[in-house]
Amino acid sequence: MTEQLSTWDDLRRVADELELKIHLAGMEARDRWQQLQPRLVKLEQQLSHAGERATEAVSHEITAIGQALRKLRDDLQARQN
Repeated sequence: MTEQLSTWDDLRRVADELELKIHLAGMEARDRWQQLQPRLVKLEQQLSHAGERATEAVSHEITAIGQALRKLRDDLQARQN
């Protein structure tokens, strides 16, 4: 999958999808999600405090979290198939 997550809305959408799938996932996926979730919360707080001007400041973190979220989602989808 070559989907690029570049906005907060994209990240939140994938995170919401993951939360639904995690309910059915194994402990490995839960552990990976628990490592990603605090980073997502921290990023959300930074963005809410600084607004749009924060996007540039945290773009690297958005990209890193986006890649980790996509990988986890893809791994979960592969397990379901």
